[in-house]
Amino acid sequence: MRINYEALERLPEAKRKEAEELIAAWEVERRQNPLAFYEPHAKQKAFHSFKAHTKCFFGGTQSGKTTGGLNDNIVQALPKSSVPEHLLPYKKFEPPFECRILSQTYKLLENNLITKLQQMIPVEELRGGSWKTAYDKQLGILHFECGSKFFFMTYETPVSAMQGVTIDRVHFDEEPPLQVYNENRWRVAAKEGDLLFTMTPTQGITWTFDQLWKKRGTEVEHGIFKGKDLEVVQVSQDDNPGLSKRQIELGLEGLSDEEKAARREGKFVALHGLIYGEFSEERHVVPERPIPQNVNVVVGIDPGTRYAAAVVWVYLTHDDTMVVFHEGFYQGWTAKQVSEEIHRVNSAYNVHPLYYVIDPSARNKNHQTGRSDQMEYADHGIVTIAGQNAWTAGVNRIRERLQNDRLFVQANCLQLIDEFGKYRFKNPPRSDEETKEGPVKKDDHGLDALRYAVMSRPYLPELREDRDETQLQRLMREHVSSLENPENINPGQFSGVAP
Repeated sequence: MRINYEALERLPEAKRKEAEELIAAWEVERRQNPLAFYEPHAKQKAFHSFKAHTKCFFGGTQSGKTTGGLNDNIVQALPKSSVPEHLLPYKKFEPPFECRILSQTYKLLENNLITKLQQMIPVEELRGGSWKTAYDKQLGILHFECGSKFFFMTYETPVSAMQGVTIDRVHFDEEPPLQVYNENRWRVAAKEGDLLFTMTPTQGITWTFDQLWKKRGTEVEHGIFKGKDLEVVQVSQDDNPGLSKRQIELGLEGLSDEEKAARREGKFVALHGLIYGEFSEERHVVPERPIPQNVNVVVGIDPGTRYAAAVVWVYLTHDDTMVVFHEGFYQGWTAKQVSEEIHRVNSAYNVHPLYYVIDPSARNKNHQTGRSDQMEYADHGIVTIAGQNAWTAGVNRIRERLQNDRLFVQANCLQLIDEFGKYRFKNPPRSDEETKEGPVKKDDHGLDALRYAVMSRPYLPELREDRDETQLQRLMREHVSSLENPENINPGQFSGVAP
C-alpha cells in the first residue's frame, strides 16, 4: 500500500485523524501477518502455480524474483489453516516442510534473504513466537512452530558439507555453480521434492542456459514456458508494478545493451558481445529441403583431436550463396569412424563433394607415430585440403555473407544454429599488453568447420538493393516475382535465397 501523505495533510482534521487511525490499524495487522498482504503480480502468480520438478524465475533486477521465491517457501512451510485464502491454490507441501535456501555469499544471505524473511513470516508461526527463539544463527536453521525448517547455506560452502540430507526443496537464489546444483539435485530425489531458481542471468551464457533455458518447454503464454519436469517464467522489470519507469532508467544507466537485456528483462545474453550478431534465426535459418540439382558441395572438417569432431556439409548455388544442409558432431570417434560416417552421409544425400577442407593443424604429425590427422583421414578415403586459419579474416567473411544474405543454415542443423547464438568474444583487453581480441573457446567446433569451408571459396558479393525484410517476406517476394516472370524460374535454384 502506498500512502499519499501530502493528500492526507490536506484532509479536514476529523477526516485526517480517522484516516491515520485506519493506517495505524493496517500497519499493526500487516506486522502480525505480513503474508496476508502479499499480492503477487501476474508473472509471480504464474511462478507460484508451477507444479514441475524444477521451477525457474528468470527475472530482471527487482522484478520480484526473490520475493516470489521466499513467499512460495513460506506458503509450503505453514499449515493450511495459516495460509491466506488467496495463496492456498499455490500450496504443494504439508508440514513438516524442509527447504534449503542458498545464496551467493554469507553477506547477501544475511542482508538480503534473512532480512526479507523477517518481514514476511508471521511471528506466531515461528518456534517460540519470535525470530530470536526460532533462528539458530550458528547452524543456519530457522524453525517453525509446526515443525518446518529452513536451512541456509551459501555457494561458498564446500560441496561436501551439502551432502547427507534428504529434504523437500532446494531454493537457489541467483545462479549457483554447476557442482552445487548437481549435488543438491540429489537432496530432493528421495522425497520427489522440487528445485527453485530465482535469478537474473548476469553471468551470460553459462550452464543454466544449456540445462535450464534451452529445455524450457513450450511457451503457453508470453514469457511462460511449460515442460514435463521444468517450468520457466521470464520476467521483466516492467512486469513489477512496484517499479516506476524512472527507477528502471536510473538503474540501467550506463550499462551496455547486453547488460540491460539481462538486468531489465532477465534474458540470457553474451555479455561481452556476440561474434555473429548479424545471424538471425528468422532471417538465416531455412526449412530442410532437397538439395537443388547442379550445385557444388563442400565439406568442412574440424577433426577435434581432444574434443568432438565436427563436420558440416555445404552446397553453393549458381549465385554463390552457401547453404549448410547437414552437420555431424562425433564425440570420441576415431578418424576412421568419422570418415565412414562422412561416406554414409554422402551416400544418403547422393552427393559427391567437390573437396574436403580441414583444420590446417591436422597436417601436424604426431611425434610418436609420425602421422597426422590429415593422413589418417586420407587412409579412409577422405582426402582433404588444409583450410585457412586466419581467424579474424574467416569471421569477417562469414559476417559479410550473413549481411548480404549469402549464407543460410537449414533448420535440421540444430547444433550449428545453437553455436551461432552463443559464440562470443572474450572479455575485452584492458591494455595493449593483454591478449588480443579472440573468442571464448567453447561450443565452436561446428563454426570452425564452417569457417574453413567459407574461406575455401573466393567471394565477390554483387551490389543489390538493400531490403529490410524477413525470410518469409523474401520468400513471398521471390514467389510473386517468379509468377510474374516465369521465364526467369530456375528449377535448380534454392528458393530461400534472394536473387
